Amino acid sequence: MFYQYHEIIGSEKPIYTEKPDGFLTFGEIPSGDFPSFDEVAYLEVLEAGREYYEPLYSKRG
Repeated sequence: MFYQYHEIIGSEKPIYTEKPDGFLTFGEIPSGDFPSFDEVAYLEVLEAGREYYEPLYSKRG
């Protein structure tokens, strides 16, 4: 899922241009393990010349 900037503005979560080590995108989270992850940041992604923001997740705890 990608967000547009106006959908995440005001969020306290950081925005990265490169994915930091230890963070996962939704597609990288093991099947069935999603409840044990928290959305902690956004990754800026360029697609078709437009900027979008993909949530990044970190293992809870």
